[in-house]
Amino acid sequence: MTAQDLIQLGISLVAVLFVAWLVKRMGLGADPRIQDAEHAIRLAEEAEAGFRGVEVARDRAGFSAIVRNGEGRMMLVRAHGNHFAARPVDAAVVGRLDKDFLTLTMPEKTFGAVTLQLGKDAGMWASRMRDLNCG
Repeated sequence: MTAQDLIQLGISLVAVLFVAWLVKRMGLGADPRIQDAEHAIRLAEEAEAGFRGVEVARDRAGFSAIVRNGEGRMMLVRAHGNHFAARPVDAAVVGRLDKDFLTLTMPEKTFGAVTLQLGKDAGMWASRMRDLNCG
């Protein structure tokens, strides 16, 4: 291996390390999760001014959550790329209960359907979805 080959190898190694550092610094490839109820409430409140969350149903994996405020309004928060997106849950949202899973299909097709594993609480939150459709 010549000196020129070693220099080229060194430069390539430095470039790869720099790109890896830059990717980490920018948060690319991160796996965003909703850590706890407080985090879900903060995300919902950031999405809509004046929304004050009081109760949370967080997906077991932490990819999504439903946040309810004191007035009974609900907000769905979900991981979206490296960030989070939130949408209000209203009568236009279709909810489907399947044992411990609640799937919410938003009218906005680009948001997609979100399935939350809520365990024994799935039925209670599905009931709240029915209340939205009746009210």
